[in-house]
Amino acid sequence: MHPEDAKAIQMLKRIKGFDAFIRASMEYGYEKIFRGQNLGLMVKVNSQNYPALYSAFKGVVLKVGIEEPELYIYNNPVMNAYTYGETNTFVAVSSSLVERLNIDEVRSVLAHECGHILCKHTFYNTLLRTIEELGIWFEIISYSAFLPILMGLQYWSRKSELSADRCAAAVVGERAFQTSMLKLTSGMTEIQGSPYQLVDLAKEYHRFVNDSWWNRIQQNCRVAFNSHPQMCERAWEIDRWKNSWQYRSLIQTN
Repeated sequence: MHPEDAKAIQMLKRIKGFDAFIRASMEYGYEKIFRGQNLGLMVKVNSQNYPALYSAFKGVVLKVGIEEPELYIYNNPVMNAYTYGETNTFVAVSSSLVERLNIDEVRSVLAHECGHILCKHTFYNTLLRTIEELGIWFEIISYSAFLPILMGLQYWSRKSELSADRCAAAVVGERAFQTSMLKLTSGMTEIQGSPYQLVDLAKEYHRFVNDSWWNRIQQNCRVAFNSHPQMCERAWEIDRWKNSWQYRSLIQTN
């Protein structure tokens, strides 16, 4: 787990009654909504349907060490994947992701989503979703009053993605992670040139941001409400992490 992700989760755990509130929200709200959506609008992957994908998924689940979630494919030209659930977990991947990525890259994405489950990110991410919906859709709470909390939760959400990225790199290796990120960023089926293009872009981006205080302010404001880190930042973080003893020990274990 990324250190800043772990620190933020420890802070959330200190909120009295927080865990019980979120579990109730999930069990009686979002989990049932997603369950109906998955069964009604997606294709379920198992040993009979898409067996090659299911075999890869089972291997990832075994390496991550979690109880096997359900796996679904949904129709979308944008390559993406997501997970949800506390008592009934699932992973959903887009059809374009399965078609355009090779099997190791698909495994990287699946391991990323399983990393979210391992770290219980879906549990804590429910608070962020609840605040957004109560404030924006139903106007039950003041959006402006909860703005600092919302920004803090978005910051945590970005760090949680880095933890899931580490899980992906540990399961499939950092090179497969980098090629999957490059394809997800470009939308291309084939990679031309270095698999570390995003790492090079991150270094260029860091030079640009650090060039002036105005650049730093502009860029920090631009990403303040993003739930995910920028793609080049994710690639750069794993490129740094691959030299750590933690990564090397995990790779040897897997």
